[in-house]
Amino acid sequence: MAKPVLAFLFAASFLTMSAPAVVQAQRLVVVNGRVMNSQALASLDRAACQQVPNGYYWLDTSTGVWGYPGNPAPQGHISDGCRQTRRPSLSERGMLYSTHDWVR
Repeated sequence: MAKPVLAFLFAASFLTMSAPAVVQAQRLVVVNGRVMNSQALASLDRAACQQVPNGYYWLDTSTGVWGYPGNPAPQGHISDGCRQTRRPSLSERGMLYSTHDWVR
């Protein structure tokens, strides 16, 4: 009885040690034909106020306008993700603890 349990524990520990560590998913962001390294990605993410999705982009560094290669039309500005637009709360709209109908 002890031998099968010992064999199972040995096999389980061997499989656990031989399993590769969880690897962070690789990011592939290409801007103006250049693959971004981790430092450039960190800088780009900070400028965009969010993680830039994997993909191919062009970026006008003087204006911050970006788009997709092959499409000259701008798709947005690098700082578009930094805008904190939100719907006003109920209290800001004067609707919290109101005695009248909520629909205005």
